[in-house]
Amino acid sequence: MIYNQKIRKSLLRFALIFLLVPSMFLFTNCSGGASDKAEDVADSVVAPVKKLNSEILLEEIVKNGDLINSAKVPAMIKVTAVNEAEEGSFKIIDLRSGKDFSEGHIAGATNIKLGELFDYIKSIDVASFKKIVMVCYTGQTASYASSALQMMGYNNVYAMKWGMSAWNKKFSGKWAKNAKSDLVEKLSVEAGKKGEKGTLPDFECEKTSGEEILEARVSKLFSDGFKKGYVTIDDVVASPNEYYIINYWGAKHYNLGHLEGAVQYNPKKSLGLDTELLTLPTDKTIVVYCFTGQHSAFVTAYLRVLGYEAKSLKFGANGFMNSMMLDETIGHGFSDKIIHDYKFETSEYVEEGEVEEGGC
Repeated sequence: MIYNQKIRKSLLRFALIFLLVPSMFLFTNCSGGASDKAEDVADSVVAPVKKLNSEILLEEIVKNGDLINSAKVPAMIKVTAVNEAEEGSFKIIDLRSGKDFSEGHIAGATNIKLGELFDYIKSIDVASFKKIVMVCYTGQTASYASSALQMMGYNNVYAMKWGMSAWNKKFSGKWAKNAKSDLVEKLSVEAGKKGEKGTLPDFECEKTSGEEILEARVSKLFSDGFKKGYVTIDDVVASPNEYYIINYWGAKHYNLGHLEGAVQYNPKKSLGLDTELLTLPTDKTIVVYCFTGQHSAFVTAYLRVLGYEAKSLKFGANGFMNSMMLDETIGHGFSDKIIHDYKFETSEYVEEGEVEEGGC
């Protein structure tokens, strides 16, 4: 019985096809091109929509923990914790110039140029260390590098807060001379306007998988150097209309005063695809600023990897409103109070080709 039913169904299908084919042929002849239209419709149904490389990349970043939109960001470690760590438990990578490294560095640190970091991190057993600690002059380059490595899935990589400036007074010069309050009287309390939601940026890449695209983008980020990833307060003040300025603080601090035109984005939760990432422009330079330039360096690395033309404001708000940052209600100001007197080692300096300072 079941077998007979199957035969009847097969015959019915055949009959329908037999009736439809001539009518489709007749319709084609009469309409002069309906066959082509049918093929176009079929193609539009069958052909998958190609994802942007930035979409594929973002999926990979989310899979690896979505650092920038997580509670973990900024992944930083205090100098006290580094100083107190058990010997050998932390791998310390110092990104400063070879000359500055030779004049004083944390015991056991390895001096690596940012442009060589991608290959170096691949050459070591990252998991064998409790933490990989990135160190630079002020913490900003280290934050930039740590962000990219965390995005790749190296979740034990951290940037040392305030950099070597907080380790010993000998190294504090870069922070000491750049903590300024020149714009305190010129801050705005008027809210900036967010952009309308658009699309992700796009970029060309020979790689196809999320992991490969991410590695290619991070490798480029490092080889480009941090100089492409930051802007100074003087640059922004001179041409404010050239930038889409992001104030990366909570609303409470934003309302106390911010750079004119700056738009407030909530830290740790506003730059995902399901939140406000798509409000960022793809045709204008984005400037991100935070309290110290370290959290913004984490964010800037993320945005540049995704294809945005983004830059971190060097030294953050401490570069133009340091006196307000020192207020206890904010508590993120640079001062002598954060400088320790920890021991350091020196070593022989051997010049090795071009040195990228980076300034941070």
